[in-house]
Amino acid sequence: MQRNSLMKKAPRCIRFPCHRGNRKFSANMKKRQPDTVDTSDPANPLFNYTSGRWIYNEDLRLSERRLYFNVNELCSVVAKSVGLPRTDITLFTKIAEGGSYRVFEVTFRDGLKVIVRLPYPSTIPHSHGVPIPKVFDWDSSASNQIGSEYIIMERVQSRELADTWYMMTFKERMAVMEKIIDIERILFSVQFPASGSLFFKDSLDAGVKRICVGPSTEYLWWYQRRSELSANRGPWKSSEELLRAVGEREVLWLRTFGEKRYPREPLYREFYGNQKVDPQLQINYLLDYFKVTSYLSPKAEALNIPTIRHPDLSPSNIFISDSGNIAGIHFQNHGDDDSENFRRPKLADDFAAMTDGDKEKEMELYRRRQVHYFYLGYTSSLNKAHFHAMGKHNLVLRNQLYDIASRPWEGDNTSLQAQLIKTLAIWPEICSPEDSPPVHYSHAEAEQCLARDAKQKQADEQIQEIRDLIGINIEGWVQNGEFENAREKARLIKNEMAESAETEEERSEFEKYWPFQNHEEID
Repeated sequence: MQRNSLMKKAPRCIRFPCHRGNRKFSANMKKRQPDTVDTSDPANPLFNYTSGRWIYNEDLRLSERRLYFNVNELCSVVAKSVGLPRTDITLFTKIAEGGSYRVFEVTFRDGLKVIVRLPYPSTIPHSHGVPIPKVFDWDSSASNQIGSEYIIMERVQSRELADTWYMMTFKERMAVMEKIIDIERILFSVQFPASGSLFFKDSLDAGVKRICVGPSTEYLWWYQRRSELSANRGPWKSSEELLRAVGEREVLWLRTFGEKRYPREPLYREFYGNQKVDPQLQINYLLDYFKVTSYLSPKAEALNIPTIRHPDLSPSNIFISDSGNIAGIHFQNHGDDDSENFRRPKLADDFAAMTDGDKEKEMELYRRRQVHYFYLGYTSSLNKAHFHAMGKHNLVLRNQLYDIASRPWEGDNTSLQAQLIKTLAIWPEICSPEDSPPVHYSHAEAEQCLARDAKQKQADEQIQEIRDLIGINIEGWVQNGEFENAREKARLIKNEMAESAETEEERSEFEKYWPFQNHEEID
C-alpha cells in the first residue's frame, strides 16, 4: 500500500551533529553524501501525525495533531536538563504518538536516553514510593523558544505491560496486578484538601504552598469555547460542589452558544422526526439534575475524601522491568456485565472453531476481563476503601448520571433524562426512606423517553458493529497498513446497505448521512 504523503517526505529521526548555520540535520552518519532532514518543512513527520490514518475527516484529525516546534532549541534544552553538551546528542527520534501527545527519544553519545513529550494543540488548556520516570525539565507554557509545552524525563529501561501480558504465566499476571494495586493503595493514602488539578505555586497566585490543588485542566472545561465561560473550574471542596459544577458549566454553554441542531449521530435523527432539536430541553434536564445532586454523594465522610487515581490505568501506560517489577507508570478496565459482576473470565465455548481473526478478538476480550477480574480481587484485599466505594452505594449508576450530565451537548435530548428516570426508579437505594424524589416525570413521558433511549443505544450498537467490521475506532482511525483495506470495506458495506433502501428518496437520505465519510463537524 502507498503510504500517505506526510510519511514519505522525511525520516522520523535526526542524526547529529547538525550543519551549523542552517536548520538541516544529517540523517545518516555514514561517509557517503548524507540525506538531509529539513526541520523548517511543515510536512516533516516530526511535526505531523504518522502512526495511523482516518477513513473520513482525515484532514481535520491531522490538523488537530499538527505541532510545529523548534527542534534545535528543544535539543539544547534537553542537553542542559541532564548536564551534557548539546553536541553529545547523536539521535533525535519520534517513537510514539498517543491520544493527546507526541513522544520523542533523545540519545546521547554515552548511551543515555531521554524522553520528551509534547502535547497536541487540540489537547491543550494552557514521591510517595510510586515509580514514575524522573523529570529533568518541563514548561507548561508555549511562550518559549521551542514553541511548545514540553516535559523531559528519563527513558525507563522497561517494557510496556501490553507487550508482555500474553507471554506471562497466570501467576506472573497475578503478581504484576498485585503490585499495581499496591501502588494505587499508596496513591489513595495521599491526603488532598479539595478536588481539582495539581499545580506548582508559581503557576497560580503567589502565597500558596509549593504544590497546591487548583482549577481543573480536564479538556472538557476548555472544549468548544468553554474556556470563555465564567464557570466554577475548581478547586471544589465537596463532592456536591463538583457534581453541580459540571452541570452549571453545560447550562452556561447552552445558554451562551447553544442553537437548534440535528443530533450529531445521523441514526438518531429519525427518533426526533428528522427535525432540529432544541437545547432548551437539555437545559431543563440539567436543572432537574441539580435537584438530585445533593443526594448523589454518599453520606459517609470516608467516601467523599479527594484522592488521586490514574485516569487510564491501561497496560500501555504501565512499564515493567525484566524482573517483573513496576518500573514506571505514565499518569482500564473492561466494563461488560461479567466484569462488573466480578465473574471469573473464560474464553467463549466455541473458541476452538473460530477463525484466526475472531480468536484474536476473543483473546483480547479475555485479557481485558482477566485484568479487570484480578484488579477487583486484589483491590478487595489491598485497598478496601476503594473496593467498598466501588461495590456499594450504586456507584455505577451515580457515576453514569454525573458522566452524562458533564458531556457536551451534541443534539441528544434523551440520554440525560433517561438516566434521571433510571436513578429515580431506585431512589430508596440512593438515599434515606424519608427523602422523597425531588423530580417527577409522568408515566407516559418516562416510557416515551426510555423507549427512545433504547433505540439510541441500539443505533450505537449497530454503528459499533460496522466499526468493528471495517476495523476502525470511534474517530475512524486505523493503522497505516490497514487504511486501504478499511476504506474498501466501508465502501462495500455502504453500497450493500444502500441497495436495501426501498425508495430512491430513502437511498439518497442514507447516502447523505452515512457516518463513515467526510462530513461537517458542528462541534
